[in-house]
Amino acid sequence: MYHASIALGALDLSRMPVLTLPPERKDAAVGAFTAYHTSITKLKAEIVSHNTPRDVNLWTTFFLGLFELMHDMTGEGWVKHFLYGTSEMLQLRGPEAHVAGSGRSFFLTVRVFEICRALIYSEPTFLCQPEWMSLMAKIWKEDDNNHWHPKEPLFDLMITCSSISHRQVHSQAHYILLLALLELAAEGFVVRSALADWYANFQKWSADTGTPEYNHNSVLATIYFHGISIYLSGIYDYRTQFNKIPTPTISHAVVQNHVDEILRMTEISLKTANLAAVLFFFPLRVAGARVTTARETESICAMLGEISTRGFVVANAFTADLKSLWRQKGI
Repeated sequence: MYHASIALGALDLSRMPVLTLPPERKDAAVGAFTAYHTSITKLKAEIVSHNTPRDVNLWTTFFLGLFELMHDMTGEGWVKHFLYGTSEMLQLRGPEAHVAGSGRSFFLTVRVFEICRALIYSEPTFLCQPEWMSLMAKIWKEDDNNHWHPKEPLFDLMITCSSISHRQVHSQAHYILLLALLELAAEGFVVRSALADWYANFQKWSADTGTPEYNHNSVLATIYFHGISIYLSGIYDYRTQFNKIPTPTISHAVVQNHVDEILRMTEISLKTANLAAVLFFFPLRVAGARVTTARETESICAMLGEISTRGFVVANAFTADLKSLWRQKGI
C-alpha cells in the first residue's frame, strides 16, 4: 500500500504546475510508474503468502485502481483492478469480515464504486447476492456512532436496478417469454415506488435532522436519485420486447427534470463539495444519454473536462463516448 500511495502522489505531482521544468515532470512520472510496478509485485507476493486477503491488500488494489483512473483513458485498467482485485478479495473474505472495524470502513468506502462500475459498464455485481445485501443491516446494527445516512438504502435500490438490467429473457415460448417480461416489469414498478418513497423519506429525514441540502452525503444521494430514476426507465425504454406491456418508464418531461437536477447539482458540487470527482461519472453518463440541447452537452463536457483536469483522465473516454452518441442524435 505504501508504494501504491507513492505512485498516486507522484503521478499527481507530475501534472501539477509547481513542477515547471520538463525534466522534473518526467522524473515524477517515472517515479510514479516505478512505485506502481513495485506495488503490484509486492501485492502478488503478499497474496501468495496469505490464504485470506488482509485489509492492506484491499486498500492496495483500491489505490492501484485509482492510479489507473488517473493514467488509463479507457478505464479498462481500473475495471480489471476493481473487478479482479478488490471485488474478488472482498468475496474471498466474505461479508462477515466487513461488519465492523477496518473491514467495515473499507466496504463502505468501495461499495459505491462497485455499484457505479456495474451500472456504467453494464456488468453484474456480487453485491446483489443475498448475503451481501443483508450485510448493510448488520453493519448499521453494530454502529454505535450513528453514521447512517439515507444514501445507504438508495444504494440498495441501485443494486436492485443493476440486477434487473442484467437478467436477460431467452425463452423461445411466447407465453413463457411474456410471463418473464411481466415479472421484470413488475420488479421495476416495485423499485419505482420504492424510489418515490425513498425521496419522500429522505426529505423528511433532512428536515427532522436539520441536515443541510449541500451536506456532501446528501448531495451525492440526491444526484444519484435523479440518475437511477433515469436509469430504471432506460432498462425498459431501450428494449423493444417491453413495448407491448406496462413498464415503469417515465415521461420525457420527467426525464428532463432529472437531467436538469443532475447538471445543476453536479456543477455546484464540483465547485463546493468535498467529494471524489469520479463519483460523478455515473450520473453524468446517464444524463448525457438523455440531453436534447447543445447547451446541455456543453455543460456536461465542461464538467467532465474539470474532472479530467483533477487528474482522472478516464473522463476523456466518457466525453468521447457521449460526443459520438450526440452526433448520432444530431445534437
